[in-house]
Amino acid sequence: MAAKSLFRKLSPAVYLAEPASSLAHGAAAGTSANKAPELILISGWMGAQLKHVEKYAETYRTIYPTSSILLLRSMESDFFRPSKLVHALVPAADVLRSRTSGYTAGPSSGLLVHAFSNGGCLTLKTLNELMRPSRADGRQPIAAATTPLPARAIVFDSCPGQASLSGIIAAFTAGVKSPLVKVPLMGVLSVVYAFLRLWDMIRRRSSILARVAAYFNSPALPPVPRLYLYSTTDKLVPCADVEQHVAEARSLGLEVRAERFEATPHVAHARADPKRYWGAVQQVWEQSGEDK
Repeated sequence: MAAKSLFRKLSPAVYLAEPASSLAHGAAAGTSANKAPELILISGWMGAQLKHVEKYAETYRTIYPTSSILLLRSMESDFFRPSKLVHALVPAADVLRSRTSGYTAGPSSGLLVHAFSNGGCLTLKTLNELMRPSRADGRQPIAAATTPLPARAIVFDSCPGQASLSGIIAAFTAGVKSPLVKVPLMGVLSVVYAFLRLWDMIRRRSSILARVAAYFNSPALPPVPRLYLYSTTDKLVPCADVEQHVAEARSLGLEVRAERFEATPHVAHARADPKRYWGAVQQVWEQSGEDK
């Protein structure tokens, strides 16, 4: 018999789990540095099954039993049908608005953000843009105003990465076992990749993944402490891509911690060395609550 999910489904892309402990919203005692997150936002990798992303949520629940967890799923179609993703994320924006209305990004915030891979980054970017204040008539966002997610700390696992044909093929064929399906799919992906790159060149803009990566080193996100967890042997998001993003973040004056794992697959660093992985996550949360 399958174990019951921690989460309540709010949309095809959004799931919510309430605190395991009766002490809702964290311990009343303690300083901001050691107080548990009130809300943990997990933005999963592209195509991940719910049960796989739930393993991270289960660990978070063990570490922080008083935290609510908001989980976002990423699908392959998100890269080609952004309007569908926006619609699916509306419940997540509603939860964040209701539960973080009194938050200010920084040490006093109760929001911890954890994004996985480029799919999770795209989802997080879309959600952040959806959080912009709307016009008085409610019909569309005010383009000039942006309200970043009021986070205290942000964790990036296996991301952000730049667009490459090998990475795209690896990402979209990761779950395909049959060569009879995989080989034709690789051909289709190569054609689509070439078309999209040509289209970007015609429009004189960078690739979608390059734009997503640049977004996370822009004022669109709050300048709070961040943690990068990545690997030297990741076939989907090369080590060099993450380290370039780390260097850019540091050059902007952001507080950055980078944990480079050796010989761990994409989004599998926690499985290889859970003590190091979760220790780093806990430390960035605790240290981000300290007054500098």
